[in-house]
Amino acid sequence: MKLPRVPQRTTTGFAFSAVDRALKEGFARRRFGQAEIQRVLAFFAHDPPECVYCGESRVRRWDHVVPVTKGGETVLGNIVPACARCIVPACARCDDSKGDLPFDEWMLGDARFSPKSRGVVDVEGRIARIQAYVQHFGYTPSDVLARLTEEEAKKLQSIRADLGSVRADIEDLIADYRARTDDR
Repeated sequence: MKLPRVPQRTTTGFAFSAVDRALKEGFARRRFGQAEIQRVLAFFAHDPPECVYCGESRVRRWDHVVPVTKGGETVLGNIVPACARCIVPACARCDDSKGDLPFDEWMLGDARFSPKSRGVVDVEGRIARIQAYVQHFGYTPSDVLARLTEEEAKKLQSIRADLGSVRADIEDLIADYRARTDDR
């Protein structure tokens, strides 16, 4: 019997990347309800809906073509249907497949679970269709700081600096604890 893997530690890096993503998403548009879902499904015209990356019919998620961490927003032109094998849930057993990579680079790359590495046919055609979707709805990502007033941008940069200091303090405290207790 194969036993499950031992749970991994939640690292400060993971925790602070989640905070950074929450900050970026807080300053991003979020206009994606039932009407937008229907427009996406009509654009890709598959019945049943399928993953835009690999064609699997078990769509489990909506994915940001341009990741939130790279300025992506939850709007038409940036949200597509995807399967769980392409967009790896946080608790998944595999490496983060698409992650922050540009979707076309990831699709043509050798990352675990990328369409190319899984032998998906017509990856170039799928890339072209996603690019047409983005263009059709006129989506253009923008840097988070460009969305803010000068005052807001300065405040956000100050908060990020404070978070960096807090992260360093936490990491030092953990390192001291581990050294003291010989817990690696």
